[in-house]
Amino acid sequence: MKRLIIMPLILMLILSSFLPFYPVTVNSEPTKYLRVITEDTAFYKTVNDTTPLFYLPYTYYVKPLKVEGLYTHVECYGLGGTAGLDGYVLTELLYDDKLPVINPYVVLELTTATTAVLYRDSNLQEPVQYLFAERKLKYYGSLTKGEQIIYYCSYNNRLGYVRESDVYPFSIANHPNKLTFLPEDPPKEEIKTDTNSGKDLLTLKIAIILCLVFAGIVGLVVALNKKPTKAVAIGYYDENDYE
Repeated sequence: MKRLIIMPLILMLILSSFLPFYPVTVNSEPTKYLRVITEDTAFYKTVNDTTPLFYLPYTYYVKPLKVEGLYTHVECYGLGGTAGLDGYVLTELLYDDKLPVINPYVVLELTTATTAVLYRDSNLQEPVQYLFAERKLKYYGSLTKGEQIIYYCSYNNRLGYVRESDVYPFSIANHPNKLTFLPEDPPKEEIKTDTNSGKDLLTLKIAIILCLVFAGIVGLVVALNKKPTKAVAIGYYDENDYE
């Protein structure tokens, strides 16, 4: 009985030695990212939203997950190895610059300058959490509501908006990768000045000034040396006039 079980196993091992060996291939291609090339690239939570959640940081990247018609499902943030915030962006606004990307997302923390509120909605009507001053919030993007700017952030894994006036001023530097779709600025032409012509012009000006000064001096001398004409008195009697 044991021989009947062992013999098929031995036969299978012998046959498998004649089969071709196919190594397992590992996809070593780097993760593809698409770039934000306009300052008004809106990030929507769903494809049905008419109001964006926020506008993505200019010159930075998103990770495309799936193209769904006019929109692309993307991941826009992944700080510290955590999962990024996923949403939708118009496909035509994303650009493949084909450059190697090391740090695709903007890594920025905002600091509250005063006691502030983290709001769930962009109308700032639903508080999520009250914040003390000097609290750090992870930045995702910005949104303009009326006359004020608000920032979409996370605090202790809670997402929401804070007012611009409630955080310290900050700036976002452009991504280190150059925008390859923009033409490079042409080299500026150097304006060469002819030093000789400049000297000639200066000499001419000095000569004109000296001529004017000399003419003024001559006119003054003539005016001072001119004798006044003696006027003849009316009714003056000269006996020599009568012979």
